[in-house]
Amino acid sequence: MKNPLFRRAAVGTFAAAAAIGLSTLFVTPASAHSAGPAGSADCGDNGQYTVTWTVKNDFNKPVTLSNIKITPNAGNGNVPATIQLQAGAGSSFKTTFAGTTKADLVLSVDGLWQDGPGKTWPDNGKPKTFTSEPVKLKGDCKPTGSSPSPSPSPSRSASKPPTPEASHPATPTPSQSSTPGLPVTGSNTTLPMVGTGAALVAGGAALVFTLRRRRRVTFTAE
Repeated sequence: MKNPLFRRAAVGTFAAAAAIGLSTLFVTPASAHSAGPAGSADCGDNGQYTVTWTVKNDFNKPVTLSNIKITPNAGNGNVPATIQLQAGAGSSFKTTFAGTTKADLVLSVDGLWQDGPGKTWPDNGKPKTFTSEPVKLKGDCKPTGSSPSPSPSPSRSASKPPTPEASHPATPTPSQSSTPGLPVTGSNTTLPMVGTGAALVAGGAALVFTLRRRRRVTFTAE
């Protein structure tokens, strides 16, 4: 009787120890040290990407983040050399990229926690590297309202006005004379004078004819 009871007690003790060990194994990662680097991109009105990078301290002890890098291209902006985070704290910074940039950007940081006096994590005193998920830039960020509008067709009002030509005196036509004509005074007497002359000639001819006829009658011999 004693032997089976002893065996059962031993098996129960072993099972309890194994359960405690397994629970400790799975709890440790849940409360593990983490820097949680991450990034998010936004296309601005100026046609540039702005990427906001964040880090956070998930552990209940201070941490120093170093060797902060953005690969393959850090863009424009101030990437801090180190970041000090208290327990449960976070921090962020921004970098910008041209709107035509095509890349998968990754933020990496090295973290070293001060778990107590003379004690660090990792235990060997060497920082652990953490990397973010890739931040994808598609290269299609354009300024707001940058779509090209059709150019207006040229019109006479929009075209350059013709250069005014120098004024030149008008060339007189053959029908015009450059010499000013004399003013005409009174009525035109040419036609009346011609008619008067013709009348005088006709009257003279009639008078001569009459005189000759009278002479013939007067001086005829009996």
